[in-house]
Amino acid sequence: ATVSVLYWYRVPVMEVTARIAGKLHQEIQKRTKKSDAKFFSTTKRGEAHELKEDLNSGDKEREKNAVKKIIASMTLGRDVSNLFTDVVKLSRTRNMELKKLVYLYIMSNAKLQRDKAILTVNTFVHDSQHDNATIRALAIRTMLCIRVGNITDHCCAPLRSALSDKDPYVRKTAVLGVLKLFHTNPKLCEEQQFIAGLQKAAADKVASVVANAVLALGEILDNSNISVPITMTLITRLLNALPECTEWGQVSLLDFIARYRAKPEDAEFIINRTVPRLQHSNPSVVLSAIRCIFKSISSVPDDKKRAFCPRITPPMISLMSREPEIQYILLRNLEVILRGYPNIFTAKEIKAFFCKFTDPSYVKIEKLKVILRLLSEKNADVVLKELEEYCGEIDPAFLSAAISALGAVAIRLDRMAKRVMSILTNMLVNNLAVQVDVLSTLKNILRKYPQLFEDCVPLVIETVDLESFDNEHGKCSYIWMLGEFGGRPNTEEARACFEYYIDNFSEQPSSVKLIILTASVKYFLRSSKENECLLNSVLTQCTENEDDPDLRDRAYMYWRMLSNDKHAGKMSNLVIGSKPPIRDGSENEMDLSRLNELLNSLNTVAAVYQKPAASFLPKYGLYTEDADADDDDDDDEYDSASPVGSNPSPIAESQIPEPEEMVEQEVTPVPEPIPEPPAKSGASELDFLFGDGPTTVPAPAPAAPTSSGFLDDIFGGGSSTPAPAPAPTNTAPTMPLLLTNADGLNINGMYKRVGSSIILSLILSNSSQRVMSNFAVQFNTNILGLKNENLMQGIVINPGASAACDLTVVSVPGHVIPQHFPSQIAIKNDANVPYYFACEVPLSCAFRQDSVPDQGNFINTWKTLQEVQFFVNKPLHNITENLKGCGINFVGRHDADGATYFEGITLNGVKILFETRVVDTRTNFCVRSENPAYIGQWLTERVQQFFA
Repeated sequence: ATVSVLYWYRVPVMEVTARIAGKLHQEIQKRTKKSDAKFFSTTKRGEAHELKEDLNSGDKEREKNAVKKIIASMTLGRDVSNLFTDVVKLSRTRNMELKKLVYLYIMSNAKLQRDKAILTVNTFVHDSQHDNATIRALAIRTMLCIRVGNITDHCCAPLRSALSDKDPYVRKTAVLGVLKLFHTNPKLCEEQQFIAGLQKAAADKVASVVANAVLALGEILDNSNISVPITMTLITRLLNALPECTEWGQVSLLDFIARYRAKPEDAEFIINRTVPRLQHSNPSVVLSAIRCIFKSISSVPDDKKRAFCPRITPPMISLMSREPEIQYILLRNLEVILRGYPNIFTAKEIKAFFCKFTDPSYVKIEKLKVILRLLSEKNADVVLKELEEYCGEIDPAFLSAAISALGAVAIRLDRMAKRVMSILTNMLVNNLAVQVDVLSTLKNILRKYPQLFEDCVPLVIETVDLESFDNEHGKCSYIWMLGEFGGRPNTEEARACFEYYIDNFSEQPSSVKLIILTASVKYFLRSSKENECLLNSVLTQCTENEDDPDLRDRAYMYWRMLSNDKHAGKMSNLVIGSKPPIRDGSENEMDLSRLNELLNSLNTVAAVYQKPAASFLPKYGLYTEDADADDDDDDDEYDSASPVGSNPSPIAESQIPEPEEMVEQEVTPVPEPIPEPPAKSGASELDFLFGDGPTTVPAPAPAAPTSSGFLDDIFGGGSSTPAPAPAPTNTAPTMPLLLTNADGLNINGMYKRVGSSIILSLILSNSSQRVMSNFAVQFNTNILGLKNENLMQGIVINPGASAACDLTVVSVPGHVIPQHFPSQIAIKNDANVPYYFACEVPLSCAFRQDSVPDQGNFINTWKTLQEVQFFVNKPLHNITENLKGCGINFVGRHDADGATYFEGITLNGVKILFETRVVDTRTNFCVRSENPAYIGQWLTERVQQFFA
C-alpha cells in the first residue's frame, strides 16, 4: 500500500525505502539504549569500586543504574554482598523502582551479611507505616522473606499492624507473612497469637484476603499440632466468597472446605453450593470441587447419594477432552475415586474412557486401568471388543497393557474366559512379537480355569519355537504350563519340550531353573516310575553345579521331603495341590486408612503418585540457617526405605513362624555355599516346615552315584566342614566436624555409650583472635527426646586453643517428634550469638541396653504393626552379635526361610521389631513399630550407617 501511494505521488521508491530503513535503525538504537540488557554485559575489572562510588554519588539516575548493575551481577551468580551497606542506604528513597530493586537485593544477600542485616529493620518499620499501600505491603513481604534470626523478632509489630490494615492488598500480603513467620519460627508465631489473626482474616469481606488466609491456615494446620475450630458459619462464609475469588483462590477455599466434617444436613448444602464449580474452565478448580463433594457425600444418606452422581460425573467426563497432561491427572485421581466409590459411573459412560488414536501411551495405559475398574456384566461385551482392537496397536507398552487387560476380563468374568482365550491363541499364532505377553496372560487364565487346558496348551506347544524363544519371563510362563499340565494323557509333546529345557539346564537363567525344578517335581509326583530319571538329573545339577542359594536350597528341600515317607505323602498337596485364587490387577485393594487418606488428597501429587504425601515429601521442621544448603540433599533421603504402608512384606502373615517354630538359640554364622548339606543326626532345620517334630534324614554325598536306586545315590555318606565366617573388624571412629568457622568456633563431636549412660563428646576449637567463654548449650526437640543433663561450666578457650567437653544426655520417655530426625543443638558463648548444628545419634546409642524381649507376645504384636523394608548391600552373617551390642536383642529364628527376629526399645520407650534375611549378596530388613515415624528414614539411615 505504501508503494502504491508513493507511485501516485511520483516519489522515487528506492529513496523512500532508504529513509524508512534509516528511521527503523534509529528507533532500534534508541530502544536498545533504554533497555536494561546492557547491565548484563561482562563486568570489567575494578567495577566494584565504581559501583560503590555511584551508590554514594547522590545522583538518583547513577544510583539506580548502579543498583541495576548489581542486580544483574547477582542474577549471573556473582557475589555482590560486599556492597550491602551501600545499597541499604538507598532504601529510604522515594523512587518506587529503586526501592523495589533495593528490597530485591536485600532479600537475596541478607543471609550472607547476617550481622549487617539488622541495619534494614528501621527502614522496614518505617515503610510499613507509609501512606502508600504498595510500599507498606512491599515492606512486610520483604521483611518476612529475610530468614535471619535477629530480624524475626522485629517483624511482629509491623505484621500485627498489617493484619488490620485498611487496605485489602496489605492485609492479603500480611496473612501470607504469617505463614512465612511460621516457617521461620513456629513457636514465636503461636506465642504472638498470629493464628487468631488468620482466623479473623478468614472472615474478611474481601475475597482475596479470605483465600490467602485459608491457604496459610491450612498449611499451618497440616504441619503443626495447632487445632483451629472449623464451624459451619465459617464454611458458609467461604462458600459465599467462592464466586468472587480468582481461580487459584477458589482452589484454596475448596481445599479448606474439604477439611470440614459435615453433618448430614450440612453436607447437602455444601454439595449444592459446590456443584457449580464443576463447570469452571480451570481443571484444578473442578478437581478441588470433586474432592470437596466426595468429602461431604460420605455424610449423606445412601438413598440420596445416587441423586448426586448424575451431577458429578459429566464434568469429569468433559475433562477427558482436554490436553493429555490434564487427562492423565484426572485419570490418576479417578482411579482413587473409583476405589472408594466404584458405582458413580453408569455402564454406558465407560465409552468416554475408550482410547483414541491420538492419545499418548501414558494416557492410554491409565485409561485401561479405569476401564477395568468400570468393567461389569452389562458392558463386558463392549469392553472386550474394544480391547481386541487395542491388541492391534504398535506401541509395545500399550500393547502389553492391553493383553494383560484381556486376561483381567477373563479372570473377573467367567463367561468371557473362552472368548478371551480364543483371542489370545489367535494372537499367539499370528503375531510372534507378543508371544511373551500372551503366554503370561494365558498362564494366569489357566490358573483360574484349568479346565481350559485342552483349548490352549496343545496349541501353545505347537506354536512356540524352542530354539528362538529366549525371553526369560516368557520361558517361565511356558515351562509352568508344561509342568502344570504335563504327565496327563496325550501330553507326550509337552514332555518332549520339557526334556529340551532339562538338556539345556545349565544355559538357563536362575528364574527359569527354579521353574524347571518345580515342574520336574510335578512330573515325578504324577508318575514317579517314568520320571524318576528326569527328576534325578535336575536335582543333581541343582545341588552339585549351581551356586545360586535359592535354587540349591529348594532342591535340597525337595530331596529331603521325598526321602522321608511321612513327608513324601504331603508333597502332592504342597506342590500340585490347590492354589490360592488369582485376582486380576485391578482388584488389588488398598488399606482402608490409606484409601481415606488418598481421597482426602485428591487434586494433589499424593493422588497422582497414589502414595501418602509423607512418603515422598521432605521432612517438615524448623528453618535453620543451613536449610538452603541442605535442600538439595533432602530429595534423596526417602529412596532407601519404602514408605509406611506402601509396600507389604513379601512374606505373607500366614508364613510368620509361630513361637513354637522359632529356635530359641543364638544364630551361628552362615557358612560359604557348598554343594550339599553336612551330614548330621537328629532333626533337620527344614523339618520345622512341617511341625511334626524331628526326624532322622541322611545327608547327600558329594561323590557320584554308586547305586541304581533313586534315593540311595543322592543320600550317600560323606560330609563337608563349612568355612568359618570372617571375624568382624572394628575400627575406632573419628570425631566428625559438626560446626565450621562460626565466628571462629569449630566443633567436632559424636555420641558414645559409656556404661549405661549416653555421652555427647565435643571438642571446641577457637580459630578467632578473642577469648571464648561462658558457653551454654540447648537441645532442640528430636525423635529420641534427648536433652542434656549437665551444663557447660568453666570452659574458657584462648585464641588457637581447643577444649573438650562431655555432656551426659538423657531421654524424655514417650517424647515423639517425627519431623526432627537428627539431634539439633544450639550453642552460644559470651558473644551471645547462638550457633546451630546437628549430630546424628548412631544405632549403638539409640536403644536401651536393659530391655528384655517379650517372646511370648512377639508374633501377635508383629501382625498388628505397620512395616517398612530396606536392605544393607552385603550379607551380615554375624548380625546377632552386632545388634546385641546396640541393645537390639535376639528373639528367635525361623530356619525354613532363613528369617531371624529381634526386638529393641528406643531410649524414649518405643518398641521396634526386626526381621532379617540374608539373600545373595545383601541383607533384607523388615521392621515394624507402633509408631511409623521410627521405622522410616530415621531407622533406615541408622542401620545402613552402622553396617557400612
